[in-house]
Amino acid sequence: MSALALLLAAALSAPGELPEGAARYRVELSGEVVGVADLRTACSAPPSGRCTVTWEARLRLPAGSGGALTTRRVVAPVDRRGELAGAPAVTVDGRRLPATRERPAGTVPLSAAELVLSARGGGCVAAVEEETGRSGQACARIEGGRLRGQVLGAAEEWTVGEDGLPERVELPGQRARYLRDGAALVPAAPPSLEVRVAGPPEGREPSRFCGRPPDGPAPGADLSGLPEPRPDGSRCLVQAEAYAARVLRTGRPARIALGVAHDGEGFVWHAWVEVWTRLGWVPVDPAFGQLPARGPRFTVARHAADPAGLAEAGRRILACWGRAGVE
Repeated sequence: MSALALLLAAALSAPGELPEGAARYRVELSGEVVGVADLRTACSAPPSGRCTVTWEARLRLPAGSGGALTTRRVVAPVDRRGELAGAPAVTVDGRRLPATRERPAGTVPLSAAELVLSARGGGCVAAVEEETGRSGQACARIEGGRLRGQVLGAAEEWTVGEDGLPERVELPGQRARYLRDGAALVPAAPPSLEVRVAGPPEGREPSRFCGRPPDGPAPGADLSGLPEPRPDGSRCLVQAEAYAARVLRTGRPARIALGVAHDGEGFVWHAWVEVWTRLGWVPVDPAFGQLPARGPRFTVARHAADPAGLAEAGRRILACWGRAGVE
């Protein structure tokens, strides 16, 4: 049976009601596996009409940020149409986040938006992001046996399985995919950072990446006494870590910077070093042999190899890693 026929059959048998079941997904960003996500819906027997949607994503933080595991879990109480019946509970790495304010009647949680639109055969609903409270429209239409539309401003397309749960969800603008895979596992090794990023047309200056403007010029500080930047190792992260260690041995503070830089051919996810001088932090790029580092580049995260800094850097990178490109 085609996905379109399944959608129509679901609509006829239980108009607009959430399907019950569970599914595991392999999570990919820019073509690399970064973790798994589990979706589960369960409803109590009539007449209560109460259901719970649970979404849990376990992702491996990328190279350059320690490679730790981060977990985000959302439990949303809803009615049988997927509309919120209370405040969603959000837990990140074991820490319960404060509840967002109550949503108007008819609002669906972001974690259930695809389920609700699938069950209703498309259309539009009011949706809310459980963690931040950001709200907006989630809309979709059936095209070629799949649903296509926008969810809180992000383009999405997905197909539906025989049980009514999504089989494959793609977010082209974020280069992210959720592929149903009951055997999916969190990768043991952290995913590589060295991924190409689309840039602006030739002759146009880059203006933003992931909501950030380009880094400003380096302070005009005295850089005498700093080690000469050279590529120690095969990857930019290894080179940056080696250079930072050399700087620290001279008694100067140094930290790792992670983001997107231009390597002469195009933009790429990259790692470099920032060294403290009396005029401020100065970027140095061992991989490119630049002292100070030149633009254009966009710093997404920084850390000094401390556990808290590494974890925060990883979360910031994951949030931006799948973005379409430099504007």
